[in-house]
Amino acid sequence: MYNFVWLSAGMGVLSLILAIFFLVKDLAYCERTQQKKLTYLLANWGMFLLAIVWIGLGISLYVLIQNQLTA
Repeated sequence: MYNFVWLSAGMGVLSLILAIFFLVKDLAYCERTQQKKLTYLLANWGMFLLAIVWIGLGISLYVLIQNQLTA
């Protein structure tokens, strides 16, 4: 049962790494082309926040399952 929790948290970490990679890459692109950062990077910030929430939910699910098994 814990494999699914850790797999989900691992996918969240992978998403976080990819979000940071693409955010830095697109930030450099915005600097080179002088584009508006707010509108161009909105999807990247959304992916970054989604990855953080995903990891938090994975940890929360693990803690909730632990509490149920020990209660």
